Amino acid sequence: MLQAPPSDLAFLADLLARYPVRLVYRGQVLPEGPVRGEKLLEEGGLALYWEGQRPPSREVREALALLLGAFREVLALRERELALLRAQDETARLLRLLLHEIKNPLMSVLGALELALETEGLPEEAKELLQIAEKSARRIQELLQKAQDYLKLGQGVRLKVERVDLKALLQQAAEEVRPLARRKRIALRLTLPWGEAWVYGDRDWLYQAILNVLSNAVKYTPEGGRVAVRLLLGRDRYGIAVADTGPGIPKEEQDKVFEPFYRASTRGEVEGTGLGLALVKRVLEAHGGEVRLRSRLGQGSLFLLLLPRPRPGQRAPVGRLLLLLLALIALARLPLYPAPLGSKAFGEVPAGEVVRLGGLELAFSPEARGEARRWRSFWGGGERVRVALEAGSVEVVREAAIPLALSTPEGEVRPTGTHLRLSREERGRVSLYRGRVALGVEALSGGEGAVLGTGVRRKLLSAPLVRAAYGPSGEVVFRFLGPEGARGFRVEVQSGEAVVLSAKAAGPTFTYAPMADRVSQVRVMALDRVGLEGFPSDPLPFRERRSFYEGKKHLPQDPVGAEAYLRRAVAAFPDDAEAIGELAFALYLQGRHAEAKPLYEKALALLDSPDIRVRYARLLYHMGRYGEAEAGYRQVLAQDPGNLDARWGLAEVVLALGRAKEAELLARGVLAVKPDYPLGRFTLAKALLEQGKKEEARRLLREELRANPDPEVERFLREVGE
Repeated sequence: MLQAPPSDLAFLADLLARYPVRLVYRGQVLPEGPVRGEKLLEEGGLALYWEGQRPPSREVREALALLLGAFREVLALRERELALLRAQDETARLLRLLLHEIKNPLMSVLGALELALETEGLPEEAKELLQIAEKSARRIQELLQKAQDYLKLGQGVRLKVERVDLKALLQQAAEEVRPLARRKRIALRLTLPWGEAWVYGDRDWLYQAILNVLSNAVKYTPEGGRVAVRLLLGRDRYGIAVADTGPGIPKEEQDKVFEPFYRASTRGEVEGTGLGLALVKRVLEAHGGEVRLRSRLGQGSLFLLLLPRPRPGQRAPVGRLLLLLLALIALARLPLYPAPLGSKAFGEVPAGEVVRLGGLELAFSPEARGEARRWRSFWGGGERVRVALEAGSVEVVREAAIPLALSTPEGEVRPTGTHLRLSREERGRVSLYRGRVALGVEALSGGEGAVLGTGVRRKLLSAPLVRAAYGPSGEVVFRFLGPEGARGFRVEVQSGEAVVLSAKAAGPTFTYAPMADRVSQVRVMALDRVGLEGFPSDPLPFRERRSFYEGKKHLPQDPVGAEAYLRRAVAAFPDDAEAIGELAFALYLQGRHAEAKPLYEKALALLDSPDIRVRYARLLYHMGRYGEAEAGYRQVLAQDPGNLDARWGLAEVVLALGRAKEAELLARGVLAVKPDYPLGRFTLAKALLEQGKKEEARRLLREELRANPDPEVERFLREVGE
């Protein structure tokens, strides 16, 4: 019930202020102050007092009665609205509680089914029934997780506001669904525009929305079909179009597919929860966007995800006096004068730098040598640039009509094109991607290249496909799928405003050692038999995490030294769940459990990986929180039944809870897979001792001590009589 009129209804008090009246609402006076005069009108909890010298006229009385009636109706509507919101909040709170409480027993059910399936001598019929039960339980687990995500977003979860690279997001989502597409022989095509495409928003939620749509497209498209993903650039919005050749959705159902738990009638035998598209709609709307659908039965569907483009800041106004001054300088016809190019000294090529001159972009490779000159003139406001290249390469993107001359000892290049590349090793070579280039009396067109001074000109090779994977020591391994005719590759890594690496790769792989903690991007060009560099691949963003891998090298022997590196890694990438998890592990090894716990929880909120959850469960075990530790281990085993670390940890936990027989089965399962598992025999021996099997326990402890001379094992062996 409303105890006072809402502040957003104060406009009614302003209307009433035009008359000599006071409004009393459940004891509160508007405007404030003592009430004088006689009661004029009363409705429910509302009363109107007239304080004028003369009684009101009939017209005024009718107007006040209408205002009072309107006020009463609005208040009644507001009370109903608050009651509905309270009911919705209580319902959502109850649902969240139920979902949370169901998860723990469900993980126990999955653990029990898993143990039952490993029982030897189980009849085939019983095993089949248990497998059906396990599959159904996992479907329930997936539904619970999606329902929790949907409720979380609907209850106003705080979205992060960060710069999100849509191109990188689409590439990552496409890579995640590509294995499924390959198994179904589906042609998955990703088309990205040239240049940057980014929005402000929550990267994790946006990635989940894009992945949901893309996964649906691949799941519902029959074998041998096609899925096309394209990023569209509009004036005010970005559009992510996902088209498939699936069964389509009936017109009368197209609005319903975004409702929770609704599944289209054409879904066939494909399993799902009915929450994926509902979550997509909520995510897009939370970011100020929308999702649209066009579909025809038997021909496929097109989902269009629209997101607002960030608006650039307005330029500061230029005063009339300043404009007049610039005009006078332009009319003065001053002679041309040279100016430095880039941040290096005048006349030196700014090796490794990306120079932007307002309509002209020059990216020099780190090994570039030569001279670079720039002329300015206030006479007409023009600029001229000349680069004499002796070694290395320069890539030119030209969006404005700035006169440009490029030269090597083999010849001069005068581009009218918008995108080209000039390189020189033994000879000068030019690759033209867009526009035209004058070579003496001849000219190259877009898609052609030439070896200067030889008359050799050829069609350029198409761009290779590039994939990146991280090695165990932090190295980034780039893999290329080149076009036919490739004789090698040129690899370029750019970070910020600098090209940090330009190197040749003879084969289809190239290993890059991280040099700093930063975000970089790699592009690759295929080389043909005369050394011409073909079209560059789309930039592939990746993270260089030098401090993270330096910290991992120190674990577990030197946790203090590892901590220093890992804190630098987390400072560079606050959303790096692996770095946060490793930092928590370093603190755990130092016995700083209270500091490690919130770090593990943050890492799991960013990335729910089995390794992090296993280590977190081990921390909970050492803190005596056995119930939470058991739930964590069982969650890992539900996703990865073969995880030996989780199985051994669970054995330790259930042993601490007094369930020695269950601990014995778990420990035996670990040793059956890996007989030399560290401390596996120790855990089994403790479980056997709890059941009175001392001889077998002593034998296992002696074996463990020979393989692993641990002081705790030695102490325990003495305690049991040796």
